[in-house]
Amino acid sequence: MRKYVLMSLCLLFALFSFAPSASAESVRKERKLIMEGNKLYNSGQYRLALKKYQEALEKNGASKSGRYNLGLTQIRLGSNPADTTPQAKSLLQEGQKNLQAVAQLGGENPKLASMANYNLGNVAFNAEDYQSALSYYKQSLRLNPADNAAKRNLRITQLKLQNQNQNQDQNQDKNQDQNQDQNEDKNEDKDQNQDQNQDQNKDQNQDKQDQQQNQPKEQDINQQTADQILQAMENKENQTRARVGKGNNGEKSRGHTKRRKNW
Repeated sequence: MRKYVLMSLCLLFALFSFAPSASAESVRKERKLIMEGNKLYNSGQYRLALKKYQEALEKNGASKSGRYNLGLTQIRLGSNPADTTPQAKSLLQEGQKNLQAVAQLGGENPKLASMANYNLGNVAFNAEDYQSALSYYKQSLRLNPADNAAKRNLRITQLKLQNQNQNQDQNQDKNQDQNQDQNEDKNEDKDQNQDQNQDQNKDQNQDKQDQQQNQPKEQDINQQTADQILQAMENKENQTRARVGKGNNGEKSRGHTKRRKNW
């Protein structure tokens, strides 16, 4: 997309602005410096061209063409993929600020403002900020409806946004399906664990019931022991009674009667 930016540079280098407050001598020097900057830019000497545009603005700070060309040159230097230094990032940001200042001219200079919006759209497109690029291209066409390059870039950006939205929807659906599958797996594991727990509890309860049925209750043991003790006491009492009765019948008493023990 950088070729779109370079195309706009060439289109604007022939434009010059004349501020009413600037003297004729300042305007003449401004034009001369911009022309020198154009030659340096076209020969690939971007940093030298940058200085010429800066000097042109020193001669005429109200020069919209000088600010526009300066902004584009800063963007050209700051957009170099091989230069990832903070200085390059700063140049890119400064270039965008200069173009934004020109883009706000609107009806005051619609052609120049249209080109500024167009190139800001290119910068946004290269950064894959397609929504911002779309807004800049639309504004460019509002100011200059006959700009075929802006129309073409607008259409390309719309297609990019459409594909981006489709990919986002597909990724969202994919994530939803994955989450649903994970939830189903979790629920299935949970059901299996519940079934296992139920089976284990059922087996434990059954074992407990079997143990309780095979093991005599404490209440039964006590009753059985009591019956045994009572039976032994009755047997012993019967034996004693039998001996006492036999003694009374076979022997005489010596001065007193033997008292029978009362069981």
